[in-house]
Amino acid sequence: MSKTRKRRMFGLTFTQLMILACLALAAIGAIFGSFILISSSTTPGGLALFPTSGQPSAAGTADLSAAPNEPGVGPTATLPIDPNEIPPDWVQYTATTIEISAPPQFESVNVADERQQRIATYRSQGYEFLAARLEDDTFDYRFWFNDLRSDNDTYDTHIVLKAGFLPTETLEEYVDEAYGAGLQGFQVADRQAFDIENLQAQRLQLDASLNGLPIRVADYVVTDGVNLWIISCGTTLEEFDPWLPVFDRVARSFHLLY
Repeated sequence: MSKTRKRRMFGLTFTQLMILACLALAAIGAIFGSFILISSSTTPGGLALFPTSGQPSAAGTADLSAAPNEPGVGPTATLPIDPNEIPPDWVQYTATTIEISAPPQFESVNVADERQQRIATYRSQGYEFLAARLEDDTFDYRFWFNDLRSDNDTYDTHIVLKAGFLPTETLEEYVDEAYGAGLQGFQVADRQAFDIENLQAQRLQLDASLNGLPIRVADYVVTDGVNLWIISCGTTLEEFDPWLPVFDRVARSFHLLY
């Protein structure tokens, strides 16, 4: 009896050859699939989209540096306020040759009545130096503004503008005399030059105490070389610092009409 011999290729039977071919195809498919996965996870420039260990990505946090010029992205810059600019809601007041502006919460009152009333009030409360300062003053009081929102009955926030003539050769000499050793009840806390248009001006801060209540007054002394104006702004010491920029702006609104 003769036996039929199966044909072999490369020393392998047909069945073994088919199994080997299938394994080779599977390996090629796995390699090709890995290549596609890696290619899809990179940008056109070849940079990996996944965060690296050295650059963690915070979930839900916008990258503001990515688009600094985009509207609504990044912090908004606040423009500085011009100290010489008068707010549009301020009220302008004029008297003959001068004008000045004040915030809307300040009420312009009758100067003569207010002056007499304050002299009586200060004297009755024992603030003789305040009463004498008003009573003996030879200046012409042009405006008196009271803060309608002030709730301090002892010394409310107010602004006064008065006019006269410069009695000395220079503004420096006048300030030395008027606010020197003869100043009653007040102590000069600060004195410096101040800019008001093309006029000469100084700002003085004066401290006093009313039966334990500290107060501070900012006097803006202004001259054109002949005439003299004083813009006096007073309030309690506790409220003075927040008010000072407003007082400065009121003083800078002062304008000559000639």
